[in-house]
This record gives sequence, structure tokens and C-alpha cells, in this order.
Amino acid sequence: MLALQVPSDSNGLIKYGGLDYIFPIRYGVHFHNGDILTPEDIEYSFERGIIFDRAGGPCWMLLEPLLGVGTIEELAASVAGVENYADMFNEEDKLLPEYQEAMIRVYTDYVDRAVEVQGNNVVFHLAQPYAPFLNILAHAGSWSAIINKSWSIEQGAWDGEADTWWNYHDPTNENDPLYNVTNGTGPFMMTRWVPEETIMLERFDDYWRGPAKLKEVVFQYVNEWTTRKLMLQKGDADIVYVPVTNINEVKEMEGVEVIQDLPTLSNVVSSMPWTLNAEGNANLGSGKLDGEGIPPDFFSDIHVRKGFSYLFPYDIMIEKAQHGQAIRNPGPIPKGLLGYTDDPELFYEFDLDKAKEEFQQAWDGELWEKGCKFNIFYNEGNDVRKTACDMLSTYAKIVNPKFELTPVGVQWSSYLKQFLAEQLPIYTIGWMADYPDPHNWAPTYLGSNGTYSAYYGEAYLEWATENVDPLIEEAMKSTDPEERASIYKELTQLAHDQAVALYLYQPIDHHVQRDWVKGWYYNAMIPGMGDGADFYSLYKE
Repeated sequence: MLALQVPSDSNGLIKYGGLDYIFPIRYGVHFHNGDILTPEDIEYSFERGIIFDRAGGPCWMLLEPLLGVGTIEELAASVAGVENYADMFNEEDKLLPEYQEAMIRVYTDYVDRAVEVQGNNVVFHLAQPYAPFLNILAHAGSWSAIINKSWSIEQGAWDGEADTWWNYHDPTNENDPLYNVTNGTGPFMMTRWVPEETIMLERFDDYWRGPAKLKEVVFQYVNEWTTRKLMLQKGDADIVYVPVTNINEVKEMEGVEVIQDLPTLSNVVSSMPWTLNAEGNANLGSGKLDGEGIPPDFFSDIHVRKGFSYLFPYDIMIEKAQHGQAIRNPGPIPKGLLGYTDDPELFYEFDLDKAKEEFQQAWDGELWEKGCKFNIFYNEGNDVRKTACDMLSTYAKIVNPKFELTPVGVQWSSYLKQFLAEQLPIYTIGWMADYPDPHNWAPTYLGSNGTYSAYYGEAYLEWATENVDPLIEEAMKSTDPEERASIYKELTQLAHDQAVALYLYQPIDHHVQRDWVKGWYYNAMIPGMGDGADFYSLYKE
């Protein structure tokens, strides 16, 4: 948005085989405080994001292409020659003097060289060819948002110096000086924010594309569906989130428009870690294959995984729980992305006879003879995922009465904690695209360092390191779409052959608004999916 041209091979702004991306910057763009945007503001915004690098945050999407690492801590530890980033700090979290020179070099030799200003251009120097790079920069997410350098420093943010950056790395929310203030270049300014309650935006009349049609935008967090429904019905809300289970309640509502059949870039899977952490893990029952539990390496047997792959009623799930508003995926890559395949041979079908055959072969027949007993998980409050777990439990009992799977719903914080501790035998979870490229999906679900698959246990990591990681790296570095598509189809084949996970469904979305709202269009990458919007394009009639 802030570039005069989008880099490409044809216009000469992508160079050296995809290692340099050059952006000529637009003139005369105003920040909300009246300052004029400069290329230095853009350099500062990206470098601050790289060193900021909140744990669990999105800046890995910048670090991987620009520096070839997943976190700034990984790079710093390597430069300093220590095993862990924390080894360079004392008990008061102060940097030990002997590591100061190495930490300065992290900035001067790596971060500062990755993003440079050359005249009116901002140049990104990539550590490696990285096919999704433009998709990452184009996302509406905060990692590409540009902030005012001088204003940010005045607020107490990073001062732009090489010898201070670690003091601004991974702060807690409230300790970041930009936590509750903004100064960007967009069409709206934030005027009020009450966390989990209200966000208020006001039109910025000096916006470079011209003022928006709407004077203000108000977001309200209303968790209860009946309250949201009443607000929509009375016209107190223009756009609301409507769960798929409640969509029929608004279809005939006077003055309301329902737009359906919107493709998404998200999916839901049930994961089966190959090796679990047994220490203090009550989810394994007895921890043995004795009918009262399962051993930690229960899912390392491919016949167990294939058994559950045939056990799940995919089409029934879509029809009953999703009201038909979903499609099947054969693997980790959703429909709509490069490398997706609808090869019927790669879909596991609901087949209790085949499930029985696989289970009878598992663990040399012991599983079928002795049975199993363990917990399976979903995040509390998610009725669709609860239904998925209930179906697994029900059909497991049908195929063998000795199979006892107990669905357990837990709060997200506890869910995440147990997932990271590798204690969940089967858990249902979803992924929404950070950017529209298969590289956002294959590593997540299959790579040895994947957001999910990295916690599938030692047995899986050994297999993935040898069989998956080389393919992921090859596809990431390739600039040939046909070659990339072929590799991702090969990865989907691997996922099927190894029955890595149950690929349950890819949702179909919908959007609900009052019929006086005009200018809304659908983009699967706008946060909020069907209930999200580009408010610059909207007006009320």
C-alpha cells in the first residue's frame, strides 16, 4: 500500500534470484500525528519487529526469510556461542558484560543489513530465496504495519541503537510503551480501546487515498449469541459474527443480508503425537497397553493411526456439526492454495471394517485383545470440536467395546499448556492462514519444527527430519510454481501414507450484515474472515 510499485522480476525490483526486494516508497503520506512518512520509518518498523519478537507472536514470518532463523534469540545464541539465549543474562535479566559485543553484532551484522534504505527505496535482503515473502508483507496483520520512528522513540520504544536492542525484546504487554497507543498511516485512527470490550476508530481525513466514507467504526465484544442477535435485529449492530449453528435464525430476518458459501483458508485436524511425555500424565491412564491405559508411544504404530483415520465419520461430521458448511481436505494444505490436491486416493473414508483390520494389526494384536483407555481433547466452548471428539469416542466403542476414549474439554490456557508439554493423546485444533501460501501449512502440520508437529514427540521428529524437512526447504526456496506444487502434493502423499493426523474439514464461511451496509467484499485473508471487513470500502445507505 505504501509502495509505488510491487517488486517483480519483470520490473527489475526483485534481484539476485529472489534475494533482494526493492520497494520505492510513496511520497506525501501522513501519519496520524501529521508527520510525513519516510523510508526510515519503514526500516525502523521492520527492524523493531524483528528485535521485538514476542514469544508466540508473528515475527517469525520476518525472521525466517530475512535472517534464516525462527527467533532472534536463536540467532543471538549462535552469534554469542551459548546454548540458550537466557545464558547471557543474570538473575535480574541484565546482559552479562562479556556478551555485549556479540549482541551488538547481532544488530549491526544481521538485523541492520537485512532492511536498508537506499535513497527513496527500502530494500529487503533475504537470507535465502523465499517464495511467500510478498504474501507475508501484503497481509493486513500488524507485522507489516508501519509506525512513526520519531514518535515511537518519544513514547519510549526502541531507540534505534545497536547497543540497546535486547532491552526491548519480548516485553510483557503492559511493559511495551506502544501497548495501548497507535500512530499509523491508515484511514482510521484509534480513539478508544477497552480490552475485551470496545474499540473505537475515527476517520483520518488526511489519509493518502482520500477520507473514508465512514466517520467512525465501533467494535463491541459481545460473547453471548442471543445479545448479538437482538442487536442485529434492532439495527444496533451493522455486522455481527453468527456461528454456523445459528445461521438459520437470521436468514429470514427483516433488513438482514446473509452471504454464504465463502471459501476459507483454514482447517481443523485431530493430531495423534507419536511419542507422549509420560511424566505426571494422567491422560494415559495406566500408561500401559493393559486395557486401562495406553503407552506413551501408542501412536508410533502406524496401524493405530490408520485405524483412527478410517474410524472418523468425516461426511457425517460436516453435515451434522457444520450444517454442510465445510469440505474435506486430504492433507494439511487447504483448497485454494498452490499444491492442493483432490486426488480421491488420498482421502481416508469412514469405514469401520477397515478400521477394525488396522486395529487388529496394531501392537501385534495386543491392542485388539486388551483394548485401550485414554482421554481425547478439545478446547472448552467449541461445540464443533466437542462433536468431533464425541464421534471418535462413540465409533471407537462400536468397533471394539474395549476401546474407551473420554472426550475432555479444557480452557484454552490449560489446553495450550498440556499441548506444549506433549501430554495430549488426541487433540483437535485448527489453523488459520497467516499468509496464503502452502509454506504456512506444510511446516505447521508436518515439519520437525512445526507449530503443531514439533510436539508430536521424538519418534515423529526423527522421521520428519529425514523425510519431510528436506522437501519443505526445497519448496520454500523454489521460485517455480509448478515445481513447488509438485513438492506439496508429495508432502500430502506422505501425510496420507503415514496417517499423520485426521484432516477433519475446511470450513465454508458466511457473512451477516444489515442490508444498508454497502461496499463489503470478501477476502479470506482479512482478519475475522467472514465477519471482517475493509472499513475503508464500506458505507451505509
